[in-house]
Amino acid sequence: MMPLTPPIAVVSPYVTGAYALVGSLIGGLIAVVVAWQARKAAERAWIRDSRRDIYDRFLTSAQKLLVVCEAAEQDELAGGTEETTELKNAVESAHADFFEVYSVVQTVAERKVVDAARIYAYRLGELKSSLDSESVLAPEPETFSRVAQLIRLARHETIDAMRAELGLKGSARPPLPYNPFAGTDLEEKYAATGGVQPGPRGPVA
Repeated sequence: MMPLTPPIAVVSPYVTGAYALVGSLIGGLIAVVVAWQARKAAERAWIRDSRRDIYDRFLTSAQKLLVVCEAAEQDELAGGTEETTELKNAVESAHADFFEVYSVVQTVAERKVVDAARIYAYRLGELKSSLDSESVLAPEPETFSRVAQLIRLARHETIDAMRAELGLKGSARPPLPYNPFAGTDLEEKYAATGGVQPGPRGPVA
């Protein structure tokens, strides 16, 4: 008796077509996902680079506004000089530049940076207002100095918030008292002065 041979399976062309369609759909879906991931990565890189540029402008313009406000305050305490008008114009220009970039920070930064930048900005605005006799605080030299000190503390808070947002670890704030001559022959001599302390107007950086 002849052995039986298994029947040859006949694959329907409809089944073949279905497999081909499913394969095409899966391939297309993978391509879409890969393209989406690439686009999102490019967007994140663009936002990160844009933030770095904007944060650079923000911190630079903020420091410029602080410096010219302090110069104008010293000029006023001295009774005015030949540079009085020039300093007032410099303050107005620095104030406009700073608040222009501050509005941009609010549109691209995460919430923690926005909050820190807002405190920084309002304190700078108060310092400038004190020069215009529009301060909500007592327009006294001691108050001006204290606000300037608090501005520097706000600067550190803002920088740390920016560093965290950009994925950088650690705080940029120096320990106090800070001795930049540690490890040199001037270490003890500098330390005898008390080092960098949060004095009348605080450390510069």
